[in-house]
Amino acid sequence: MRGANIEKILPGIKKNILLAPYTTFKIGGPASWFFEARETEEIIKAVKVASELKIPYFILGGGSNILVSDKGLRGLVIKISTSKIKILGETLFVESGASLGEAVEKAKNHSLSGLEFAAGIPGTIGGAIRGNAGAWQEAIGDKIIRVQVLTFKGEIKWLKAADCNFSYRESRFKKSGEIILEAELKLKSGDKKEIRRKILENLKKRKNQPKEPSIGCIFLNPKPYPAGELIDRCGLKGKRIGDAQISPKHANFIVNLGQARACDVISLIKLAKEKVNKKFGSFA
Repeated sequence: MRGANIEKILPGIKKNILLAPYTTFKIGGPASWFFEARETEEIIKAVKVASELKIPYFILGGGSNILVSDKGLRGLVIKISTSKIKILGETLFVESGASLGEAVEKAKNHSLSGLEFAAGIPGTIGGAIRGNAGAWQEAIGDKIIRVQVLTFKGEIKWLKAADCNFSYRESRFKKSGEIILEAELKLKSGDKKEIRRKILENLKKRKNQPKEPSIGCIFLNPKPYPAGELIDRCGLKGKRIGDAQISPKHANFIVNLGQARACDVISLIKLAKEKVNKKFGSFA
């Protein structure tokens, strides 16, 4: 790895940083290099430096939907912490590192409706757009006007919503490798009390979800039955390997009871797939 001069070129970069604290699973080994970008220009510079030095890089948002290897990641992890949010009329302009929670709160404070479904969902706007995060028949892709990205060629361009290929928990960004920098969301003026009521209602629904470190639901829900129900009917609720456990509260959650390793989680995922496939067919 050609990383000898990276500390001089990229001030603030750190070496051998454990990634577990930067994920909601609290699992993961060290990154060879770690850089936290708080401005868009820093994201662009970090990617450029890594490319010029031929160092592999990985973009990290809120760490809420990833399982990091116990061996960690070779190369440079760029943690996106850009967080500016502004509102103009019914349009929300938000940088990719801003948390969903902050965006929900900002919209509510300006009496803007449309993001109530996202209350309680962890992670950043960038990560939510990449995975088209959603709940209760709504998704972030439904609110997008356009998305600003950094391409492999180092170009910055805007993509219209129609070009983002949003579908159930999918977008073009899972395959394109483009780095999301900023987004514009179209919301609607509403009654602040009603918006607050919906937010509280959604947060209440989430209280039944496991509280231990996790990444939320592991499997997409097949039709006609939810993945959690299929796993539960295989008798796997509470199944434990090491400190990783299929939650007794919700079988589509795998939780970290304290010292879980990535390999433990992967073993439980494989077990759930095998049992469900054997009992019900190719659902998992």
